[in-house]
Amino acid sequence: MEAPRETDVESLDKFNRPPPGHSLTGAKGKWAWEQAPRFSDPEEAIDFVIDKMETPTIENDMLSMMVAGMAIEEIVNGIAISGFATGHYTPDVAELIKAPLAMYLAGLAVENEIPPKMFNTKDGMPQEDGNVDEAQVMNIMQDRSPESLQVMAEERGIEEANMEQAQNSFLAPELDQAPAPEVEEIV
Repeated sequence: MEAPRETDVESLDKFNRPPPGHSLTGAKGKWAWEQAPRFSDPEEAIDFVIDKMETPTIENDMLSMMVAGMAIEEIVNGIAISGFATGHYTPDVAELIKAPLAMYLAGLAVENEIPPKMFNTKDGMPQEDGNVDEAQVMNIMQDRSPESLQVMAEERGIEEANMEQAQNSFLAPELDQAPAPEVEEIV
């Protein structure tokens, strides 16, 4: 059957598509992930996947992808999704086997003198710029929980007063002075 063209009336009708939940009305067990998984134990799934990856052609493909700059994170995510889609394991097992598979691939890269790029970032390191800074947290707290913000401000004021008091104490080290000369010990 030919797909409707954009100029056809059918393509303009927003109701000309399956209703939500239509996929739930089909025959049960049609897809591989609807069957019982082949592996329910993460250790068995890891062994299965590593055995597959140790075949020469697949191992060469993995090494080629890492040489090309593909991150180990991307490779592992692809393996996890494809194993679930083919009914080899459940999504939770797929998530559990990601770390051991990443370590295996990193070891394979090191053995073959390929610098492993662990994450899908420019430098291969974990992404750090996605963190929420303190100013954003304070703005959110001001809108949603002003009482908590007030408590934090009072605690911070007490901490700052204690720090100032400690710095003015006679026990505080005076960092602007040179250290005392060492005295030789007479025995």
